Amino acid sequence: MSSSAPEVISQTYCNTLKAPNIMNGVNAHSRNAALSCLIQRVSSCLTCPRMEGRTRVFGASNGSLESRILFIAEAPGRLGADINGRPLSGDQTGRNFQQLLEASGVQREELFLTNAVLCNPRDIAGRNSTPTRKEILNCSAHLRETIEIVQPLYVVSLGRIALQALDIIESHSATLKEDVGKCIVWYGRWLMPLYHPGPRSRIHRSTAQQQEDFQNLFQLTGRRKTVQSSF
Repeated sequence: MSSSAPEVISQTYCNTLKAPNIMNGVNAHSRNAALSCLIQRVSSCLTCPRMEGRTRVFGASNGSLESRILFIAEAPGRLGADINGRPLSGDQTGRNFQQLLEASGVQREELFLTNAVLCNPRDIAGRNSTPTRKEILNCSAHLRETIEIVQPLYVVSLGRIALQALDIIESHSATLKEDVGKCIVWYGRWLMPLYHPGPRSRIHRSTAQQQEDFQNLFQLTGRRKTVQSSF
């Protein structure tokens, strides 16, 4: 796994890498170049008015292009990723996610993590809020291109919003309640819906159940063996 940051390259070269399936079968250098182009476009995106001034949480800290697993959550948190620019980190959701990984013996650097919406949506009181359908749609092109660049064998949606975002890219009939933890054929790979690691999700899926979901995922994908829980 390379830890170097993606290089900054010209927009002219970036324009040659926008076709959805252009990355199939290409070498690591081209994939890193394509990621650099996507990072540049995301950083300058002004599509959603209420995201003005928010951190565009997409960059080298999202993870490894060698990962067979792509995690997709809802949106960056106000107290976490919007501050540090690192998805699923810095707030209670990030700590829960980290504990789920540690209980499965997996390091986040082995994975690629992103969100259905790449900026933090807030209500008029400044609190985290659910992305609108329009905001999810606006970010769906970035999400599609991320999937094409990373080329994961498994796409893991964390929560209802991520699952909805994937339906925009290619229609599916999966629901979180009925299909949690199941492998579903989607977009030429496997889709596994899981519950979001945020505190409110524990109402619907207990800590123990979420831990089991993660361990089943990593056993299925050939990651490391489970370890004693830190919960």
